[in-house]
Amino acid sequence: MRVTRLLSIIFAALTICGAIYVFHTGGKANAGYAVIPMILSLLFLRWTHVMKTQK
Repeated sequence: MRVTRLLSIIFAALTICGAIYVFHTGGKANAGYAVIPMILSLLFLRWTHVMKTQK
């Protein structure tokens, strides 16, 4: 459970960094730099919740 929570936090930080990068380039960078890590962050956050309710 700690691993999934840590991965969720890491991918959330990568999402923020990706969004800053997209804004810094004036939108010329692909929005996937922020979207893909956010999807992974939500996936690991949900997985943490599921593991917690199964105990």
